Amino acid sequence: MFNRRKKNLLWILAMVAVVIGVGTAFTAANTFDPTAGEALGYGTQTVSGANVTSMHYTLSTDGTTVSTVTFIADGDLTHGTPTEVGYVGFTYDPGTGSTVGPNATCAAGTYDGVADATTFVCNVTGLASAERTVASISSTNIAVAN
Repeated sequence: MFNRRKKNLLWILAMVAVVIGVGTAFTAANTFDPTAGEALGYGTQTVSGANVTSMHYTLSTDGTTVSTVTFIADGDLTHGTPTEVGYVGFTYDPGTGSTVGPNATCAAGTYDGVADATTFVCNVTGLASAERTVASISSTNIAVAN
């Protein structure tokens, strides 16, 4: 009876180790540059489908809202079928708590063969003003998919 309990316990511990190992393998597929986009509350990256190495905001003339977001990802992301597309949105606080806003679709990426990187320029002026007001943005949400 005692040996059976030991075997069951060892079996459970082995299964937990496998689950942890598989989870680590999946999350290791996303890689991030910790210094990319150190503005507008952007301190971490959660990007699916790309390794983003830099990000830049263009602000409105009065500096209160974001007009475009440009980000650069490693490698050639222009050969997918269909072509890879970038999406950008913001998490912001309209005064009622943190809200994840809708995404704007970026222009098709432009590949730079020398730098081996793809640049995406995302016009976010189609989003509501409250969703792109600099003072209320807490994070920038980026995805790349085809």
